[in-house]
Amino acid sequence: MKRACLLLLPALLLLALAAGCNDESKPVFTRVRVTPACGVAPLQVEAYGVVSGGNETGDPAGANNLLDMTWKFGDGGTGSTTVAYHRYDVPGEYTVTVTATDQDGNTASAQVPVVVMADSLVITATSSVPDGNVTVGQPITFALTAMSCDIDFPTVPGDSVKMAYRWEMGDAAATVFSGAGPTFSYGVAGEYDVTVAVTNPDLPASPRPPPPDPVAP
Repeated sequence: MKRACLLLLPALLLLALAAGCNDESKPVFTRVRVTPACGVAPLQVEAYGVVSGGNETGDPAGANNLLDMTWKFGDGGTGSTTVAYHRYDVPGEYTVTVTATDQDGNTASAQVPVVVMADSLVITATSSVPDGNVTVGQPITFALTAMSCDIDFPTVPGDSVKMAYRWEMGDAAATVFSGAGPTFSYGVAGEYDVTVAVTNPDLPASPRPPPPDPVAP
């Protein structure tokens, strides 16, 4: 029995060594970067990837020598170089996928998320009475969501302090609130327009396209 064990151990070692060599011969992404990863449309990005391993036989000066690199930017756009450039024209959330293929057909892939905003700060306001029909004296609670490249409120509650709020109730007393989610009740029957303005002094002004030429009747 002892002799059988001595014969099996070398075989196991050989298998482990062979498997290790095979893993090391496959390409692996060591760095993938898409900058900026968030911005306002139209957004120009630079995508960059570095791969190690794989069959890179040839001039050792090239970091990704003899590896085919392909990029898919999530909106139909593609690239085929180590450094690729792309422009997003439509706001949305995209996944950038990069794939490297060596001469032996071994592949490696990596993904990077990109967020394209319609504006530097996008807000949505709601109330506890969606249909807008209330009675005199009935409390109404207002709320909002705010999104930018560094704000995700209320998902991140602490982001509230990054913004300033101005809610105008539209009543005769010109009632104004400065909190993120005020509660108010109207004392007189009627129709009222509630408006909210949200500002963040740290956000740059958003690029705006020029107005279209007037169309003749």
